[in-house]
Amino acid sequence: MNYQEFTSYYNGKSLDYDGVAGVQCVDLVKFYLNKVFGLNPGAWGNAKDYYENFNNISALKNNFTRIANTPSFVPQKGDIVVWGAGLGNTYGHIAIATGEGNTSQFYSYDMNWGGKACKKVLHNYKGFLGVLRPKDQSKITGSSLFWVRVDKAKACVRNQPNSKTGTLVGSRYLYKGNTFQASGTVVGENVSGNNIWYKSWKGNYVWSGGLTRI
Repeated sequence: MNYQEFTSYYNGKSLDYDGVAGVQCVDLVKFYLNKVFGLNPGAWGNAKDYYENFNNISALKNNFTRIANTPSFVPQKGDIVVWGAGLGNTYGHIAIATGEGNTSQFYSYDMNWGGKACKKVLHNYKGFLGVLRPKDQSKITGSSLFWVRVDKAKACVRNQPNSKTGTLVGSRYLYKGNTFQASGTVVGENVSGNNIWYKSWKGNYVWSGGLTRI
């Protein structure tokens, strides 16, 4: 089961994964970990513990990358999104990002938020800790990751496929000989007659001019 199949199947359902405390937000994520990534989630704590205790949960650490929230951060499709106690409760909250949003708000699939059933919810960033991003993006994008090499002197890493509106993020610059993993290409700003940008597995963008897929 991939991301699209999972969200289509579970949307509208209220299910208890572990038989503990009824339908909770973590149950949706436990089903996600099991059905999409083949993991067997245990009693890993409350919602916020998936992020705060990440380094002590080997199944998460081996299969996901923890990325902290910043003012310029936007969750990407398939990310497990986590809120802490700053949300206003002791347990935090956890859901699955759709990839739609901006630096002010974003959408995710949630269980036990304004009702038990899984549904698409618009959130702000109050109490937001960050995300757990799947290392295997083929389960999200439907295609395998591939490597790209920089063959020019320097390439900019941006949060949008646009040199005018996109800000520098991540490593900010890649230099000749550097390589990175990409999940696909997108159409963005036309630069010197070329409007194709690579989207990295981290969700950042690099213009394809002077780059080679390897």
